[in-house]
Amino acid sequence: MDNRAPLWMIGATALNRAGGLIMILILGHAIAPDILAGYFSAIVTIGVAISITQAGCGPLLVRLAQNRQWRAVIGIVMLRVALALAAILILAPGLPPVAWPVLMMPLAAALSPDWIITARLQFHRILAIGSLGQIAGIAIALYASAGPATNSTAWLYACAPAISLTTCLASAFWAWSGRYKTRHSPAKTTPRIPPLNIKIWPQLILLTLLAGLLPNIDIAFLPSTLAQSDHDALMLVHRLLLLCAAGFAAISGVLFAQKQTGAGRDIWLFIPALCMALALLILPNAALTLLFGHSSAASSDILRLAAPWPLLLALVLRQILILQERSGHVVLATLAMVICVGGAAALAQLGTVDGIVMAMNAKLALLAGLFMMAARLDVWQRYASCQN
Repeated sequence: MDNRAPLWMIGATALNRAGGLIMILILGHAIAPDILAGYFSAIVTIGVAISITQAGCGPLLVRLAQNRQWRAVIGIVMLRVALALAAILILAPGLPPVAWPVLMMPLAAALSPDWIITARLQFHRILAIGSLGQIAGIAIALYASAGPATNSTAWLYACAPAISLTTCLASAFWAWSGRYKTRHSPAKTTPRIPPLNIKIWPQLILLTLLAGLLPNIDIAFLPSTLAQSDHDALMLVHRLLLLCAAGFAAISGVLFAQKQTGAGRDIWLFIPALCMALALLILPNAALTLLFGHSSAASSDILRLAAPWPLLLALVLRQILILQERSGHVVLATLAMVICVGGAAALAQLGTVDGIVMAMNAKLALLAGLFMMAARLDVWQRYASCQN
């Protein structure tokens, strides 16, 4: 087991963030603001289609590939392709004609076999795939900014699709080349891996969706009555929290693929979370200035209130890793999704930034407590069955 694997994924996440920032800087200095706003609007719209296409089945595909349940894998991939085509047909009429390249992104996301690379624990190749995608996107952005004005808009809408198509092709290349090497490698006498129980598929998908929704959904329900200055300060803090969440997503993905348990899992989750929480609590001005080049008293105060958020998110992700492959937690996963969405909707009733941030922390604490109680109850039930 590669103990450096989470570092590869954190590096890939940081690279993707840096590449996106570079593209924004390139395009922001060369493209008119109204055209750029239309581009970002199209990307947000197509991002919804990508989320629907993936449908939270990434970890399920990883585990099915590790267990060599290829019929189930093919069925899920075909379902993803069908969802991608349906999303394209629904969203295409609402996009401008020049935005047609972005319609390829859901299909590329559905067909991309990056989960095969993850299932083989080849995380260094995930970093290489991300590098190739960002290089392609930056190259298209440079061409769009340097080309004639008549063609700049057309090439602008090709920036994000260039990343998606490049990563899809690179993933397919390494997935196929790894398959060739595996087929021609000497046979090893390893025990047969039992198939993944189909009863845990729904809860695995639900808990994956929950982990993806938690960092984003609260901001989607912000009340319209919030003052503009408070809204801007909260959005700035939320962007910083999203960076923390991206790091945790990379780490938890590696821990899931490696089937890491015990102290190794907790060290990788809680040491970074504790460092982030202390940094946000003690040095909020430095954190904001480092990432955004400026800070304000309002943003610093909000960030101090949000300091427990990374630690609580790490605790929730830890419990998800523990429970998601134990049968009998579909109702729990459904209840957690209801709490996640309902809690975000309840934020719209709060009129202050402090109340919103404290409610975000409280929701994570509630989910963490619920999952911990479920895990403890599971242990008690197993102990009772052994005694009987």
